[in-house]
Amino acid sequence: MPDDDPFSPKVFDEAYAQISKAPRTNRLFDQVLGPFPADVEPFSLVPREGLDRVFTELRLEPGVHLVDLCCGRGGIGLWFAAASGARLTGVDFSPGAIAEASRRADLFVSRSRASFVVADATDTSLPAKTADAVVCIDALNLVPNKNGLLDEVARILRPDGRVVITAWERRDSEAKDLPPEYSITDVGALVEAAGLRVLVREECDHWLELQQTFFQHVIAEDSDDAEPALHSLAEEGRDFLAVAASVRRLLLVASV
Repeated sequence: MPDDDPFSPKVFDEAYAQISKAPRTNRLFDQVLGPFPADVEPFSLVPREGLDRVFTELRLEPGVHLVDLCCGRGGIGLWFAAASGARLTGVDFSPGAIAEASRRADLFVSRSRASFVVADATDTSLPAKTADAVVCIDALNLVPNKNGLLDEVARILRPDGRVVITAWERRDSEAKDLPPEYSITDVGALVEAAGLRVLVREECDHWLELQQTFFQHVIAEDSDDAEPALHSLAEEGRDFLAVAASVRRLLLVASV
C-alpha cells in the first residue's frame, strides 16, 4: 500500500536514496546555495552563508558533544565536527539516512568522534544533559510534534548549552492554503514553552531569496528525464513559490 503520511520514515528513506544518487541535483545545491565543503552535500535549504552563521552560533570547541537532530545524511554535522573537533551524535528517524551518514563519516572524522542513532526527534534515547550543543536544520517544520522535539532538546542540553534552529514561520497567522510545513506562527514562543531561553531570533530574507532562486533553477531543469530527486524538488518548489510571500525564514538560538 502507498504511504499516505508525507512525513514518515519510509518517505524520507526514499528521498535520501534519491539524493544520494543525484549528481546534477547536488551540483545545483552547490551552485545556487553554496559552494559547500567537499562531500557535505546538504539537503537543507540553508545557504552557505547561513550554515557558516549556524556554526559560529554553536560555539563549538574540541571535545564538546554536538547533537545533530534530524541529521539526514549527516553532512552538515560531520562538517561542523571536523571543523571544530567536536564529538558528534546524529539522530534521524530515517534508517536509510542514518545508514548513509554512518557510511560517510570516514570522509570527515574518525569513527571515535561520530555516531548515528535511528530515533524519533521527540524521543532520542540520549542521556539527559549530555549535549553541549544541538543543531536542527530545517526540520522543526516537518515534525508533527514540534513541542515534543523542543522538549527533547531541553532535556538533552547541558546547563548553558546552546541550540541553533533554522525554520520557517508564516507571516500572516490568518493566511489560508499554506502547506502544513509552514504552519508555525511563532518559533520563539514554541522554544520558550519548552523552558528554553531565546538568545537570537533573526529573520533571514536573503536565505529566502536564495531558496526561491534555487527552486526556480530546479523547475527550469525538470523534465521526464530529470533525476528523481530533482523532479521531487521541482514539485516541492512549485508549491513553495506559490506561497513564498506568506513565509519568513528564521535563525533562532536558544539556551537552557
